Amino acid sequence: MTDRQKVYRKVLKTLKEQLQMSHQGHVVTLAMMITGVVLSRKAQLAVMSEEVPSAAKDQSIEMRMRRWVKHDGIEVEVTYMPFAQQILLSLADSPLVLAMDGSQVGRGCMVLMVGVVYRSRLLPLAWVVYKGKKGHTTAARHIEVLGKVLPLLPENAEVVLLGDAEYDTTEMVAWVQAKTDWAFVLRTASNLLIHDGAAWHPIGQVTVTHGRLRLLPDIAFTQHAALPANLVAWWGQEYDAPLFLITNVPTASRAAWFYRRRFRIETFFSDQKSRGFHMHKSHLSDPARLSRLLLAAC
Repeated sequence: MTDRQKVYRKVLKTLKEQLQMSHQGHVVTLAMMITGVVLSRKAQLAVMSEEVPSAAKDQSIEMRMRRWVKHDGIEVEVTYMPFAQQILLSLADSPLVLAMDGSQVGRGCMVLMVGVVYRSRLLPLAWVVYKGKKGHTTAARHIEVLGKVLPLLPENAEVVLLGDAEYDTTEMVAWVQAKTDWAFVLRTASNLLIHDGAAWHPIGQVTVTHGRLRLLPDIAFTQHAALPANLVAWWGQEYDAPLFLITNVPTASRAAWFYRRRFRIETFFSDQKSRGFHMHKSHLSDPARLSRLLLAAC
C-alpha cells in the first residue's frame, strides 16, 4: 500500500466515524480533498487531484472536487462542528484561549478566523469568508464569527478572547459583555478616548515606564459607548513604544501574559498559506466556495 493510500484510507475512516452527511459521496470527496491538500501542500484543485489514489483520471477527480466546493447544500459550520467541539472538549480543563484575526485567501477575498490556542499553534474553530481587501472589516462580521463559536463551547468552560486593534470596536466589546462571560484582552488604539474618573482623554496620554506595565481599572471605554473595562499600558522591553490593551482581566501581568499568546494565529495563517497549503493562491474568488475549501484545509 502506498503512502497516498494510507493517508486517504485513514482520513476517510475518520470522517465516516465523525460525520453524518446526507450523501456519503460528499464524505468521500472531502476525504479526497483533505488527502490532496495535505500531500500536495497546494490549495489548487487541479494539483490536489493528482495526489488522490484512485483509478479515476485526475481530471475526473478535479471535477468532483469542483462540484463539491460549488455545492450549496454542504454547510461548512455543520460539517466542521464535530471536530471543533472535540478540540474544545479535549482542552477545556484549562482556560480556552481564543484568538481572532483576518487574512487574504483566494482572489479578492478575506477570511476572518477564530481558533483556540494550543501550544505554539492555533486550532481553527469557525470562520467567515467575504469579498474584500486586507484591512479592517465590520463589527458585524466580528460578531458573526464569534456567534459561530458560542454553541461549540463546553458548558462552564473558562474562555479568554484575544484580538489586535482591529477588534476593539465598541459594538463587539458590548456584544461580548452582554452575551458571554468571557474574559477578553484586545489591543486598542492610542487615539481612542477613555474616562478614568476625572475627564475624557486619549488613551495615548496614559504614561508608563519602559519595561513596565500599568493598569487603569474601572475606566469607561470611548466617549461613544462608555463601556466598563480596564486599560493596560504595556511598554515591553522589546517594544519601541507602549501598546494599550482593553480588558476585563483584573491584573496587568495576567492580561499581558494572555495577549502574548495572540501571535499563535500568525503561525496558523503561515501554515495555511506561505509555509503550508498556499491558500492565497487557490484561484477561487467566491466566498462560499473558498469557505468549503478552507473546511478541507482546517
